[in-house]
Amino acid sequence: MFYNFFQLYKLFTPELCADTDPDSKCYSPIIRPNSEGLFDLLQLRVYFSTKRDSLETLVTTVENVQIADAFQKELKVKIPPSVAKDGYLYAHTILLPHGFEDRNPMSAPWKVHVAAPMIVFQEPVAKTFQLLGEDEAVVETPKKTKKVVELAAHFRTVLPVRIVSESSRFVKTKISGELADFLTVQRQDQYLPIMFVDEMSMRSKHLFELADFQKSVNLTINYEPTSVAKLLLLTSTARSTQQLMRHGFKDKDIDELRGLFTETSIVLLMITFFVSTLHLLFDALAFKNDISFWKGRKSMVGLSTKTLLWRCFSQTIIFFYLFDQETSLLVLIPSGIATVIEYWKVTIAYKVSISWRGIKFGKHSAEEDETDSIDAQAMKYLSILLVPLVIGGAVYSLLYVPHKSWRSWLLETSANGVYAFGFLFMLPQLFVNYKLKSVAHLPWRAFMYKAFNTFIDDLFAFIITMPTAHRMACFRDDIVFLVYLYQRWLYPVDYTRINEFGEGGEDKKKKDSEVEDSEEKAQEKEESTQASGASGAPRRRTVKKT
Repeated sequence: MFYNFFQLYKLFTPELCADTDPDSKCYSPIIRPNSEGLFDLLQLRVYFSTKRDSLETLVTTVENVQIADAFQKELKVKIPPSVAKDGYLYAHTILLPHGFEDRNPMSAPWKVHVAAPMIVFQEPVAKTFQLLGEDEAVVETPKKTKKVVELAAHFRTVLPVRIVSESSRFVKTKISGELADFLTVQRQDQYLPIMFVDEMSMRSKHLFELADFQKSVNLTINYEPTSVAKLLLLTSTARSTQQLMRHGFKDKDIDELRGLFTETSIVLLMITFFVSTLHLLFDALAFKNDISFWKGRKSMVGLSTKTLLWRCFSQTIIFFYLFDQETSLLVLIPSGIATVIEYWKVTIAYKVSISWRGIKFGKHSAEEDETDSIDAQAMKYLSILLVPLVIGGAVYSLLYVPHKSWRSWLLETSANGVYAFGFLFMLPQLFVNYKLKSVAHLPWRAFMYKAFNTFIDDLFAFIITMPTAHRMACFRDDIVFLVYLYQRWLYPVDYTRINEFGEGGEDKKKKDSEVEDSEEKAQEKEESTQASGASGAPRRRTVKKT
């Protein structure tokens, strides 16, 4: 991983000329800062046009632009009527010398021109309504036909302009192709200021859906100075996101990636990459140990079957909720696999056997029946607290929260119940541990790997945009994990109890005593055989091994 970071550093950091190198081997900037780090003032113009290669309407002119200082300007712009239907609108950003007064920017002694599309076609936001209100009758119920979604034109309300504030001298023969696309070299091997529109900063939250009668919208020109390394990083990532979208990724997933690169500091981003590697490692180890634990399971003594049923139910709800939200397949497929694994655990817990004759359930032992009685007692107390909360939340959501349909209300209410009250269904296992005064029956190896990932998820909760309920669910698992650790300290391991393989210490002692008895009998038989041997033969003394 460190080797990859080093290669990325070399890729995004071009080789520079030394002070002693002649100008004939280097590209030098046409504008350089003074001793105080300030550049000459410049002029910035923004035009709107329905064509990429022409200028039509002047939107704004920003005078006295200092490359080293960031600024932000908000204004209202008029939208041509044809944009909502045709979808063609470009923002032409032109950097000019300070004090240039001609209306035609193309007649300037030098200029830097960048064009960026301002219209994006996306699915319109699904309209919601009160399920029990009067607006429900207005909604038409379509017949069973194939669902066709008409894309709507969305306007980008933020124009992120970036200019490289480094006055570097580049080696002519060592410039990469990515950097060469942004260099505009004039005579005497001098290049103009490097300006570009940061596509990675154009987030979905900045889009505004246009209507047919839309006349004007808000526009924010956001300027920030940047470096060559960040320029290459952002442009390379933008190209990678375009390839991901060609391979089936949705814009919602790509938008989260954009925010990770543009709204997160570089130090926190590097930490995130490192922690993500650990998260992947712990995921693999937890999956391996969890499967191994349940595959060799012989007894359910000390394990809450109600907790297993809850995990199976909650994972099913989350899977269908993600499916209803049209989540990316990279999130949906792992959730589906986890759901299948939870169903497999339930079949092991209830000793289900499937054959041509039907489905049979195995019988539990007396120790397992004792665990089930404790589990049922915990669920009795828990249901008294949980049922009113779930019903109250569902009724509140039905009365005051708009939804797309009754199915959407059912899935969203169930998912919110899983997120909000899911940690309560971990309490039966804590109650079983308290009654048995032991935690030796738990899969601690897989549990510790999952706990490490829980703390890693806390870091992602601050970085990645997610619903508040899901963010709180990350922190609630930390509390339960700390309670488990307290119980592990409170109840030290008793080796006479049943372990995760269905064997106890007393069983092992019994087996060892049977082996010792058989060895003693063999030794006595050998002594008697030697004693009844040839007369006068000296008797061999046999030492019993212990």
